[in-house]
Amino acid sequence: MIDWRSDGLTYLAVLAVGDEGNKITKTHKAVVILSKLLGVKLDEEAYESLYSRTAAEKMSSGSGRLLFVKLGDRYELTSLGKEVYYELLEQLKAKKGGDFVRLLKTLREMSDRQLTALARSLIPGTVGESATRGDVDEIAAPLLAEGSGGFGTEGEGELRGSNAPKPG
Repeated sequence: MIDWRSDGLTYLAVLAVGDEGNKITKTHKAVVILSKLLGVKLDEEAYESLYSRTAAEKMSSGSGRLLFVKLGDRYELTSLGKEVYYELLEQLKAKKGGDFVRLLKTLREMSDRQLTALARSLIPGTVGESATRGDVDEIAAPLLAEGSGGFGTEGEGELRGSNAPKPG
């Protein structure tokens, strides 16, 4: 079983890249969205800019290179990264219920604009220059109303990052 407390940020990145790979900009936005949905706290910079320098450094570090490969403007998972990805999916399905694969696929299929709007809607008080309030209302509201396959913003025990606030 994967212990999210050990390195939740890396595991978020694995989920954001997925078994089919993902564009770098979309990966970083998906990391922010997943952090809010799974209760894994990121650095403030990530919430403000929808880009985590810490995540980028982890993904290109020595241990990160065991899981990720950067190919042009995309990240791909190595074979070990894919093993971790599938183990994470099984753990999330058991802990959270719902169809997490569908949520991840939806995030990967969304445009940069849609990801930005969704991320901004999950971070209270922020609407960046690249996502107007109209974008958030038009794109994110229907997605949030539909739900994310049974996943809320409250995390549970081992699915929370070590620096995430404890519930209660």
